Amino acid sequence: MPGPFRTSLDVLEGGGTLTTEQAEAAMACVMEGTVPGEALARWLGAFALRVPESRELIGFVKAFQRRMVRIPTTIPPERILDTCGTGGAPKVFNASTLAGLVAAADGAPCAKHGNRSRTGFGSAETIAAMGVSIDSTPERQAHDLETNGFCFCMAPRHHPGAAHAAPIRKAFGGPTIFNAIGPLTNPAGALRQVLGVWDERLMRPVAQTLATMGASHAMVLHSRDGLDEASVCAPTRYILVDRGSVVEESELEPSMFGIVTHASPPEPARTLAEAVSIATALLEGRDVGSRRDMLVMNAAIALVVSGHRLSWRDAAGRARDLLDSRRVLDLVRRCIESAAG
Repeated sequence: MPGPFRTSLDVLEGGGTLTTEQAEAAMACVMEGTVPGEALARWLGAFALRVPESRELIGFVKAFQRRMVRIPTTIPPERILDTCGTGGAPKVFNASTLAGLVAAADGAPCAKHGNRSRTGFGSAETIAAMGVSIDSTPERQAHDLETNGFCFCMAPRHHPGAAHAAPIRKAFGGPTIFNAIGPLTNPAGALRQVLGVWDERLMRPVAQTLATMGASHAMVLHSRDGLDEASVCAPTRYILVDRGSVVEESELEPSMFGIVTHASPPEPARTLAEAVSIATALLEGRDVGSRRDMLVMNAAIALVVSGHRLSWRDAAGRARDLLDSRRVLDLVRRCIESAAG
């Protein structure tokens, strides 16, 4: 076992927390493939028992960034938006990806970071089945981001070192510390983020990490009914980061967006075909129920984070206009044509 990793494991199993330097050194060992599987399982298990400190997350992010395959875009990072969440929460439909597409259709360059889902019909699988490329080269991603305003950043392509932990992560059968790290390591350098977390206890350390890493504007979300997205059935807690500082913590209610609170969440997709059908119906304006309301809420948040100085209600109206005018659908079609070309 590498010395830095052994040190970190001893600290964790002794009930301590890592310094930023210890966290970075330990994650470097993981990403270089020098950590035995049994030791990595113990390390992940130790983190599963508590919430990480922001200084630990910062160290992990630094280790990822030093080894990251970046997207060579000319767009300044303070303009680029990401709507990647941690996963690990109940999934209704791919609201975060569709919200990113709404913002992109309005001119906010969106580099949507993500990975394949344990369900087989998460964001990556769904937009791939619709014809959008999820496996482009970094150069092609930069072209798509600059030309169409949207690209999908498949995490394994940009963080190859994380593959060393994949079998152990899979054996856990649920979210691990890697789920919290991933959204903090956008390969296009996005400094505008809407980041949902699976556990509200993660909100503060994730927000503090975003602030330390220089986020221009970001919101960390967790709904009272357990979603890592804004909910139409319950209040959604948020922490706001602006220009490198945590500035606000409060709650969002559906009524703030001009939406009536629903008694129950939308029926979730159960197959990839259903996930594609739901996304298509929303983009084509054929689904006007609770899913549409949930998309509008999350898209409104993405629009505000991307730089619009709008009230929540006005941002929701703008999101509806973008969907109803088919500008979002047109963007998706351009992305599909780009993938085919």
